[in-house]
Amino acid sequence: MEIINNSYKLENPNRVYDIYFDENTLFFDIECTGLSPRKSYIYLIGYATRVGDTITITQLLASNESEELEILQEFETIMEKYPKLLGFNSTRFDESFIVERCRKYKLNTKIKSKSHTDMYLMTTKARCLLDLPNYKQKTIEEFLGLHRDDKYNGGELIPVYMHYSLTGDTTSKELILLHNYEDVKGMIYITDILSYPELLNTDLRYISHEINDGKLRFEVEIGFELPNPINKQREYGLYIIKNNRIYVTLNLFKGELYTFLPDYKNYYYLINEDIIIPKSIGESMDKECRRPAKRADCKVKKEGQFLALPEKIDIGTTRIFKPTYESKETYIDILDLTPPLLVKVCRYMLKH
Repeated sequence: MEIINNSYKLENPNRVYDIYFDENTLFFDIECTGLSPRKSYIYLIGYATRVGDTITITQLLASNESEELEILQEFETIMEKYPKLLGFNSTRFDESFIVERCRKYKLNTKIKSKSHTDMYLMTTKARCLLDLPNYKQKTIEEFLGLHRDDKYNGGELIPVYMHYSLTGDTTSKELILLHNYEDVKGMIYITDILSYPELLNTDLRYISHEINDGKLRFEVEIGFELPNPINKQREYGLYIIKNNRIYVTLNLFKGELYTFLPDYKNYYYLINEDIIIPKSIGESMDKECRRPAKRADCKVKKEGQFLALPEKIDIGTTRIFKPTYESKETYIDILDLTPPLLVKVCRYMLKH
């Protein structure tokens, strides 16, 4: 087994790095001779650690299958020191592969006892924001404007490793190490992509809003900057995310709408006048002129400007308005707008 170390300074560390890649976290990535852990073996484990802003990438290289147990044992020793793991598609592939290979050697692995963040699975939670063609590591690197020297994928390097294993060819060895080094280093840089799923749950701070030309525009702040801007058009409006600000523009409706009273059983409907009155007043009226009010009868008309609400959004006890009782479209009077409600609308738009 050969151990190769390389260190470099992390440029522009940010809040997301500090959350997901702190000094208690171990990045890791494996290279193996096939996709089946029962028919293939691990020939290289690359991992990265952080001390301050210094990143050290270590590679454990097996010269042949007989050294696989050595690199697994060495990785277990290193992993003991770190409560958190980070990788890409690592819970479904790398972790499972390691567990199976350790089982072959009756080696007790503690990998499943670690807090394990899989960047692939995390990133797919932000599909509503990103709309990438796929969520492979190289696709994310391209989205973030990162470029790697390595031109191969893991499958293409299997025969390269086999050639190295048989001949000790240094050129083949360098290609193998470069690919894994770039994978691990690339994973570190694409930690920035985790700011997008982080955005879906982070605190949003209302800044301001204005109404003009039939539009509601408001601005919200987040606690970190996104690496790339996002621009999304929805049927009810649009939003732009740039740096640490979210700019939302929503269409307003101007006209007449109705709010419907919840306590309809306390009213009579006057048939000839198309109005409702409290039962305490209507009891003395001719029964032919009145009837118990239905839900759709108990409405109060309002003329003004209204904001259409996204479907199923919870706005608490704020009054809602509708064109008819049966209508699924709901609106809120712009006079009832509050900063918490605008933040709630913004959060809904981000997630849907």
